Formats: sequence, structure tokens, C-alpha cells
Amino acid sequence: MSVEHSFYAVYGVELTETAWAAVDDGLTELRRSRREGDASEDVQLYTVSRDEGPDRVVIGVTSEELPPGTCRLARDFTASPERDETLRAAAAFLGCDTNAEPGWLIVHELS
Repeated sequence: MSVEHSFYAVYGVELTETAWAAVDDGLTELRRSRREGDASEDVQLYTVSRDEGPDRVVIGVTSEELPPGTCRLARDFTASPERDETLRAAAAFLGCDTNAEPGWLIVHELS
């Protein structure tokens, strides 16, 4: 069995001590509860697999794959107060406390 590495930049926040399945169910319910005409971005679930230990759970509003050989300036990934609020509201809806501020996360995932 081969292991594949993927690198992403995700605008999101990590939810600690949270089961990904509960987050997935909660995000489905959040989508159902949105009012017609709600222009807020859709919040997605990202699970980050690693070689040991449980997967890490991240919710995010956008992502960008960083293929091998990519070199990007950190300042190219700009913060967004609107996205921050969307992520905080989603975390609150899910009943998850997060001490971290939303922002760009560089994710290295093994699959």
C-alpha cells in the first residue's frame, strides 16, 4: 500500500477533541437551517489524516491545493473578517469551542 501526501492551504479553524462524524452531521444540519437568500459561504469539513493518532478535524470555507514544487508567499493568503465570522458561527452551531482564531492553515495530509 502506498502513502500519498497532499498539501493544502485551508481558510479555517481546527476543532480539537471533536469527532469528525459529529461535525459532518452538524454541518449538514447547518446547511438545512440556512435561510433562503443567505449569502454566507458554505463551511466544509476537512479531516487531516496522519500516520499515528486520530485524524484532526478542520472546518473551512475555502481551500487551495499546493501541488509539489509550489512556492507561495505567506502574504498572498489574506485574512478575511467575514470568513472569520462565518467560521465562528459554524463552530458555535456545532457546539465546539475553539481557542484558535480562524485563518489560513497549511495542511499536510496522508492518505
